[in-house]
Amino acid sequence: MKPEADPSSAGTFAVDSSSAVTLRAVKLVGGGVALSHADGITWMVRGALPGELVRARPDRFRARVVEATTLELVADPHPARLADGCPHAPACGGCDWPHVDNDGGARLKAEVAAEASGPVSILAERLRAAPVTASPGAYRLRCRLHWDPAVGRLGFFGSRSREVIAIPDCRIITRTLSARLADVTAALASRCPAPVDLEWLEGDDGVVAALRPAPGNGSLPEAGWMLPRNAIPDLAGCHRLTARGRLLDGWGLDRVHMALPISLEVPIGSFFQGNRHLIHWLFLRLAELIGQGDEPVFDLHGGVGFIAAAARHGGRIGLTVVEPHPPAAAAARRNLSHARIVTATAERFVGGATELPPRSLVVTDPPRTGMTTNLRNALVRWRPKRLIMLGCDPATWSRDAGSLIERGYHLTHLELVDLFPFTHHVEVLAVLEDR
Repeated sequence: MKPEADPSSAGTFAVDSSSAVTLRAVKLVGGGVALSHADGITWMVRGALPGELVRARPDRFRARVVEATTLELVADPHPARLADGCPHAPACGGCDWPHVDNDGGARLKAEVAAEASGPVSILAERLRAAPVTASPGAYRLRCRLHWDPAVGRLGFFGSRSREVIAIPDCRIITRTLSARLADVTAALASRCPAPVDLEWLEGDDGVVAALRPAPGNGSLPEAGWMLPRNAIPDLAGCHRLTARGRLLDGWGLDRVHMALPISLEVPIGSFFQGNRHLIHWLFLRLAELIGQGDEPVFDLHGGVGFIAAAARHGGRIGLTVVEPHPPAAAAARRNLSHARIVTATAERFVGGATELPPRSLVVTDPPRTGMTTNLRNALVRWRPKRLIMLGCDPATWSRDAGSLIERGYHLTHLELVDLFPFTHHVEVLAVLEDR
């Protein structure tokens, strides 16, 4: 089947989406989809793995690329393909690799990370060869689900849609949440008549939940919609949050504790690394990479103080934590009583400082969008001795690291951490040093 040119839109195609085509997956590219070619057309195929021959349904057609979804395998599967795929795939959009084995697919994540690095070839080579620490499933300590009262469903959005898909046998949520899904759904059905998001946070001392505005709906949930006391086993509190995660009101506990070598308090609505299997390992790994020394440590994306606590556990003093979200910054103050906590963005802190010690260790763990241009420029002007970079998107990490390398930093350590099983996402953990 060859797409026909659409004269009304240059660079797009009109294709009969009801007809499937047989494609050979060549390799994985950024975003975790497979690259294929047919009839002179480039295809990006979700659900296919390198070398597989698949039947795929075309979905979207733009910029001379056809985006498609795998319907079935035509020949032998890739060794990393699960024999028993997720029962909710491909309708559910909660994860985009429900067909990939966590251990067997670890090297595939390195390939995706390398492809996502784009034209920075030296980083692509390093990413492709980097070791990967894998994780089991049922991992999400933090989870946000969507409630649709019209159909009585609580779950993730569907793939490329706002339809809520129920997830009774989900492989990424914890067993605690899985066991409580029916109870939570029944409680919402009895008292919550409008779409909301449910935030679920598990710690070592219990579970806290919150309701917050649904995507595209700026209205706050009503107080009477919250999950009631004693209705959900293990639930220690339920609250209302604004869209930005500010706590309004509720009942019971509004935070949990994570029993790491340094116990951390995590408020509902604040960011925290959410993989239950690797959180302790990552804490100790960061402490090891930070190492001992007397130079000051600056954590520029501090959250509740996870990385700074790892530095403290390793014997570091002279800690500065920078965090713009007030609830997270307040938790960091409680978690790290001897650290300096600054409630500001990294850009504002670094750009506004009159003098910062060059003999410093800087840690960055930015959001998926990575560092801003202003922050990269400010770091180069500052020129700290060493940077430890934890990046949740290989593409933006490569952009940021590549910019720093071009301006004199040297990549001395690189590894990948799979904090998101059953997705193509992988964390990049790297050390850069000033030459």
